[in-house]
Amino acid sequence: MKPVLTEENRARLLSVKAFFARCGIPDMFMCRFVGLYFIISGIILQIQRKEHVHSVNHWKDYIKAMPTGKAIAGFVLGFIALTAIYYFIPKKFKIIDQILLFGGTMFFSLSLMWRNDNYYLAIGVSMIAAVFISYLMGKVSHEKLENFPEKPTVVIIFSLMAIVLMFVALMSVYRHKVFGSSTYDFGIFAQMFYSMKEHFTAVTTCERDKFLSHFNVHASFIYYLLLPVYALVPKEETLLVSQAVLVISGVIPLYLIVKNRGFNGAIRIAACVVYIFYGGLVAPCFYDYHENSFLPTLLMWLMYAVDRKKYILFYIMSALTCIVKEDAPLYVICISLYVLIEENGWKRLHGLIMMGISGIYFILINKWLGEYGDGEMMASTRFGNLTLEKGDSLMSIVSNVLKDPGYFFSLLIQERSLMFFFQIMFSLMFLPFMTRKLQRYLLMIPFIIMNLVVGTSYAYAAQLGYQYIFGPSCLLIYLAIVNASELEHERRNTLMTTASVVCVITAFCLISGRISGYESYKKREDYWRHLEECLDRVPQDARVIVNTWFLPHLADREEVYIFDKNDFTTNPDVQSDYFGDIATGLKDMNRYDFYVLSTGDENTEIAIPYLQEGGFRCVDGTEDYILMFASAEWLAAHPDYEQTHPDLLTPE
Repeated sequence: MKPVLTEENRARLLSVKAFFARCGIPDMFMCRFVGLYFIISGIILQIQRKEHVHSVNHWKDYIKAMPTGKAIAGFVLGFIALTAIYYFIPKKFKIIDQILLFGGTMFFSLSLMWRNDNYYLAIGVSMIAAVFISYLMGKVSHEKLENFPEKPTVVIIFSLMAIVLMFVALMSVYRHKVFGSSTYDFGIFAQMFYSMKEHFTAVTTCERDKFLSHFNVHASFIYYLLLPVYALVPKEETLLVSQAVLVISGVIPLYLIVKNRGFNGAIRIAACVVYIFYGGLVAPCFYDYHENSFLPTLLMWLMYAVDRKKYILFYIMSALTCIVKEDAPLYVICISLYVLIEENGWKRLHGLIMMGISGIYFILINKWLGEYGDGEMMASTRFGNLTLEKGDSLMSIVSNVLKDPGYFFSLLIQERSLMFFFQIMFSLMFLPFMTRKLQRYLLMIPFIIMNLVVGTSYAYAAQLGYQYIFGPSCLLIYLAIVNASELEHERRNTLMTTASVVCVITAFCLISGRISGYESYKKREDYWRHLEECLDRVPQDARVIVNTWFLPHLADREEVYIFDKNDFTTNPDVQSDYFGDIATGLKDMNRYDFYVLSTGDENTEIAIPYLQEGGFRCVDGTEDYILMFASAEWLAAHPDYEQTHPDLLTPE
């Protein structure tokens, strides 16, 4: 027989239930519990990091050192305090648990990934965070999120843009200051801009070991737009800062796109955060310097022009995109074809016209590079898996794909391609695929060709951290925004917020470790300045051959060459682990006035005896890193040359 509740007991039960409801239980229990757990865990992570105990790599030591009693006590007291606060605060402020869950999830995730370059761990952490953020979005008022005031929205977005831009720019510069940049791919551009400033050409000597315009290698005429900036501040650091500005400032047209697409308040912030922290945009900024860094800003303005039907801007940005590189017209062709199908009536004509112009330019510029430049080598390097013969042109590659699409499709399902595909798409919550409009997939073609297909034979194209993902990232982000704008609001808001969280977490994994260059410089600032001053003493008019890590610091001259094992003569009959053949001498020693070598380079140890035999004298350097050898002929022609270190003896 079931017990019968009396009116008094029923009243007591309702009173207890009302009490717990006013405390946020059970409605906010999960938010409070998980959020507080992550806060406590994040604090312990920070404490243990100071003791150099890593929660993943040294997990046994981490657990042994954990103050378990204090952690439990802190959790219990915190839970009680939060419950009391929730009980007493007015209803309109009862969002502390949602804020706690969001803040705790982010605090723990970012604490774990700070200076941790384990990208697989970042994916795992992001997945867990995505689950809790998705849960959280069911506990918040989407109307309030979208009604977040306009001015704070703008301030937050552009403050985040400024912070990330400054971080990327500064850490790139300090990486260079501690000799972390090399000939490929920074020294060649440093010398190219020196050449452009001095005589308006793009001639380099270090790129192909001879006098050659960089435009014979890549048709990157866009660089002339940056020349006035470099001419005002002619330093290598100017290029690195400009790269950060070009990449991150693409959020400005993106902001206008999301505003036009009906993203409001906190959701507009989330959409812009996706761009600002997207791994395919921030990570490549730390791999020296490249022309592809023009693509994010140009493509985002181009997509803004498409989105708002501003066709004059469409033509201008299309033209500028085409001159970024010889393969950049592919972006314009795909976008123009998208416009041709997406638009109605006479507006389609703009897509047809631009597709024709960019297609003709694509054919002509690649034909010119193949006949007069380095186009055949670049095509065989990037598209070697699609060529029948060495030296095949890009047009023959297109023909091969059309003739055998099965082989082309097989390249998309290789392990490296699939892994890279997941890395790129997961950060966008696979939003680029959430559409039934087939024409939108045209904007995915550059990613498929330039990254997934090329990456099967040219590994750098399918890795985060290299410049080949700059352009495709922008089109994928645009696709994500457009597709999300057509979803039901709550689903759109959840996916966009989750994507922004994943992007921030993975970005911390990819770039937070770059602070090590800054720390290294500050710890030994006098040392790094001493090295720079030493290299500055190399005579400006001298013909210099130099270690690859020194070359970017010596690129502001007419002739500078990279020193590597190709500068040795060898004996093909005798093998060695390093050369394959045993070195028997140095090639063309009389071609150079100065050898600037690193003491830590195996080439240096082998070269010194041959330099001494050839009459070169050690005239400058530092005790532990740099050695400078000048030829006897150059010294004889410059009798007034003062040896900065007369006591520095030629090494035996």
